[in-house]
Amino acid sequence: MLPFSSLDFYVVAGIFVLWVFVSKLFLKKYITFANSLLAGSLIYLVFYYPKPLHILIFIVYTYFTYYLFISVIKSKNKLIGTLLILIPMILVKSAIKVHYYPFYVSEWLSFAGLSYISFRIVSIYVEAVPGTKPVNFLQYVNFLVFTPTLLIGPIDRFTRYTKDLKKGYGQVNLKNFILGWQAILLGIFYKYIGAEVVDRYWLSQFDHTSSNIVDMLNVMYAYYVYLFFDFAGYSAMAIGFGKMIGIDVPVNFNKPFIARNPQDFWRRFHKSLGDWLRDFFFMPFYKFFSTKKRLKPYPLFRQNISLFSTFLLMGCWNGFRKHYIISGSLFGLYSVAHNTYIYYSRKKRRDIVFGKMNDKLVQLISIFIMFNMAAFAIYIFSGLSAL
Repeated sequence: MLPFSSLDFYVVAGIFVLWVFVSKLFLKKYITFANSLLAGSLIYLVFYYPKPLHILIFIVYTYFTYYLFISVIKSKNKLIGTLLILIPMILVKSAIKVHYYPFYVSEWLSFAGLSYISFRIVSIYVEAVPGTKPVNFLQYVNFLVFTPTLLIGPIDRFTRYTKDLKKGYGQVNLKNFILGWQAILLGIFYKYIGAEVVDRYWLSQFDHTSSNIVDMLNVMYAYYVYLFFDFAGYSAMAIGFGKMIGIDVPVNFNKPFIARNPQDFWRRFHKSLGDWLRDFFFMPFYKFFSTKKRLKPYPLFRQNISLFSTFLLMGCWNGFRKHYIISGSLFGLYSVAHNTYIYYSRKKRRDIVFGKMNDKLVQLISIFIMFNMAAFAIYIFSGLSAL
């Protein structure tokens, strides 16, 4: 029962929303807002993980990461801890099957939602200040299993999420229910009409194994548009579901087709991932390279190597497959090229590419270039490429 992919899920989601409203109206003296959400999410997990082994693996992983990394934070250098948190995801993504009779280790460590949950744990671990009060365990679990964003994102932050929890039942009201319903309707339109039309009448009409340039271009553009409608649809429904139960899930898409450069693209396309990559990959990389004396005279190199490393890791996060790694590398190269262009334009106090060209024309050209570069990188990402 994948989120937003079956009638069964919508039934469970409806029961979840009803449960939260009933809790507010009749049970708030006995059950807090946070515990009401946690109960709803845990009930969903029972439906989603019908196999006891999957639930057991999830429980063990949750306890292990909390008590080893979250509740006992002492070191300022959290690189090793971060890598340890990511080991299960790395093993599963890379399909490394370390045999231990009678099971494979990667299969033991695998459960649906592992990637997003790993990102959430890393963000809590990295943001936590040594010596401060440990994160509350129930809030920790609540954040990890929050149903609307469990498998698809957007990627939320623990500090932002807990602020909503502290507002209590005040966020559960008719106004937010209507706003949530409108977002869900938009998501349904994107996912079940927009994405379906593009897939049925455009994408599926061309042979993705063909090396014909016309076929390849059609598959490239069709998949880019399809992915937007599909993913933006999921994100809108997650936002709507969250709004109904009092949580402001971060906005994930904002007209990505009109992005003018790589930086602008990641503010518009899967924004929550772009923000996460900036804060937890790029900034640590840049700080690390900035501590190297030999690199201090080369700020542009430090920025560019940090940018490329960040997007390379993004590709690896999707899976250790050639098309994911190449796609991530392409986005890294785009960002490096744009950052270099900005650096030298500022240094020379003039636009080194467009000169004194009309601003509106520059904007249109930039949108055209970025649209095609993004479409190509996502085409490679799709694995449909005949290249």
